[in-house]
Amino acid sequence: MTQKGHSPELPARIIPLATLAIPSSGLQPVVQRQQRSLQEMPESLFPYFKNGQALFVISRENGGNLYIDREHLRRSYSSEVFRPEHENLITDSILISVTQSVLLNHLPVLSGLPVVHFEVHSGPGRFLFTCCELILEGALEASPSQTQTRLFKHLTDLLITTLLDSLDLELSVAGRRRHRQKHIRSYIESRLQEPDLTPKSIADAYGISSRALYQLFDGEPDAVSGWILSQRLERIYKDLQSSTYVSMTIAEIAAKHGFRNAAHFSRRFRQKFGLSPREFRQKKLTG
Repeated sequence: MTQKGHSPELPARIIPLATLAIPSSGLQPVVQRQQRSLQEMPESLFPYFKNGQALFVISRENGGNLYIDREHLRRSYSSEVFRPEHENLITDSILISVTQSVLLNHLPVLSGLPVVHFEVHSGPGRFLFTCCELILEGALEASPSQTQTRLFKHLTDLLITTLLDSLDLELSVAGRRRHRQKHIRSYIESRLQEPDLTPKSIADAYGISSRALYQLFDGEPDAVSGWILSQRLERIYKDLQSSTYVSMTIAEIAAKHGFRNAAHFSRRFRQKFGLSPREFRQKKLTG
């Protein structure tokens, strides 16, 4: 913002006061620095959760992530795929541990959500990152304890503001549902090639019940598996009309997208597109 007001190119973002009705006190943030290789993660972070803490992990390269508890962190890292050549790379991270129960009291919307990620190159995440760096550099060491207490109060407000911004202020029940559904759909799309991808495996990965997963997909048990099937068929539909995959058999393309049974795939493809996979491919590649 300039002295003349908001830039006409950027819409104003307003944080509703109702979302900050509870004062941001009691989080008791502790700021530390950690240097570890990816190979040592996440075990090196587990001790920070032992006293009922939640943990913010922030780095200039990877941005910031909030982990509500140890299991939250473990599930997140188990779903990541790291290249062997990157495992020994040293990451320099800022860690902010806060009281988990107080954080969830401020923002109950966080309970059950996937890991909340925020950027540190712009927006409140940048203010948070800079503030923590100043603390770690000793900028407050010469200040009276009363001044330090007031400034840490600002840090807790900044933590809450950063989370609100990363959630796009979607604090309603509907907003929470959309946020979770978005992340779970993204998770599914990244694993469509896995034949063992099932509603149960997805629910287990997110630490929720199968019923809770169904509720995110309109409450019907077959809605999740139906969406997985539809996404797989759409990808195969594109591959069958692409010259890039002309040397691959239809069975190989189907297997590439998670189908084990060729007959089952062919039947489902015909139901969705009105042609067998072979008929469709011949029509597209010759016609």
